[in-house]
Amino acid sequence: MSDVLDALDKLDVDWTNLPETHRTTREILAELAADRRTLRTMIDRVRETPSLMALCERHRLLDKIVVHDAPNGVRLRVHISTKEHRDRPHDHRFSFTSRILTGAYRHTRHELVGELDESVPWHVQDDADAVLSEVKAVPRFVTRQTAGSTYSLHHTEVHTTFTTPDTVSLFLRGPSEKDRSLITERETGRLWWRYGADKEREDRRVRKQMQPAEFEELVGRLHRLDVI
Repeated sequence: MSDVLDALDKLDVDWTNLPETHRTTREILAELAADRRTLRTMIDRVRETPSLMALCERHRLLDKIVVHDAPNGVRLRVHISTKEHRDRPHDHRFSFTSRILTGAYRHTRHELVGELDESVPWHVQDDADAVLSEVKAVPRFVTRQTAGSTYSLHHTEVHTTFTTPDTVSLFLRGPSEKDRSLITERETGRLWWRYGADKEREDRRVRKQMQPAEFEELVGRLHRLDVI
């Protein structure tokens, strides 16, 4: 495990040059995906590390276990799909590389058409608070990601993922590049923001925090899926 942690702590790539970065991050994730024992050890380490447990979250569409938070802004997470699916094109505050461990999903990249209203208030951070917008996310490129496939996405790109049951992935993100990301909802034409923890609404941060019992349930699920 120490070799993996050391590689993440020392990862020095140019996230603006995503093709070059992908060649490096792809290899890191491939090695970890092939080493179930190390991945299991890293996940078990989370329950004994309060700073990592505090970063684990439950969301409507997926659950996130943060297995490493490096000083250079790099984070390694395990994503586990939920049973709920929504067509919600979004971007991220960071660029990332993802490798599918089990399951599959339809991955769609979009183009934003129309003018994005940057004045949408800070407190609009949930679908319940979402506001109507003239900007539309138009699908441009669709792929099917299956177990063993890896892709990277720049923080400026807008995408959606529609998962099959029990989809699990490794998610290696770079340092934050902006304060907030955008989420849109195709059915309603509404949008809202997602912020990092330092600017997130307190009620939202508390609501999504993963509890110890929930963590153990997810670890059991990863064992049953032979991910760890």
